[in-house]
Amino acid sequence: MEKYKELYNLSKEILKEEQDRFNKIEEKASKYLTALTLLVGASGFFGKWIISYLIPPKNKFEWTLITLGFMLVCSIIVSWFMVFNAFRIRKIKTIPLDIQFFDDNVLLDIYYALARGNKEALDENRKTTNRKSRMLDIGYYMMIIAMSFLIAFTFLFGFYSWRGPQNNKNYERSLIMSEKEKPDSIPHEVPKPLTEKPNPNIKPPEYDVVNRGKTPDSSANKPNPNVKPPKYDTLNYSED
Repeated sequence: MEKYKELYNLSKEILKEEQDRFNKIEEKASKYLTALTLLVGASGFFGKWIISYLIPPKNKFEWTLITLGFMLVCSIIVSWFMVFNAFRIRKIKTIPLDIQFFDDNVLLDIYYALARGNKEALDENRKTTNRKSRMLDIGYYMMIIAMSFLIAFTFLFGFYSWRGPQNNKNYERSLIMSEKEKPDSIPHEVPKPLTEKPNPNIKPPEYDVVNRGKTPDSSANKPNPNVKPPKYDTLNYSED
């Protein structure tokens, strides 16, 4: 009796440890999923930058950045799939509470039957937990690879920005836009071609006709002898 009781207790403890292992993997998968969310945010920022300023690529350095960005996205997708798949709810077996089973069997048979049931449940639960553990390990390694790609891309991104604005497509576009938006910008004078000649067939506009008087005679500048002077006033003076 006692040894079967010990067998039942041992099987129950091992089954409980396996369930705890299953729960720890679930918690670890939840933490990995949070870290992947941060990676997705960072890769989304760099992905938008690549589409805006590196498409189409102009040199080998930009091709390197695009390749790193593509590998970063792929590794994040694989890691996300593995971690999320490990995080899915899976069925595990637990000890049932069957009162009829206890009523129909003696204590010795109960211990032995439950020990066998615990052994079978342990085998099934261990398979499920091992599958989750393998998926989580793959997701973890892919997440490490994604972090490596992100660090390398960040380093090259900083170097690309430090190289100067002469090769920066964003700088060129902003410079062109700023020149167009300046209200007081002086337009560049386009030199006229040296072979430019007037069109001889162009007719002049019709001129207005203005009536003007004759030129006055030179005699008009002489005084008229027939003009009478004005009447003079008479003043009375006393004699001395």
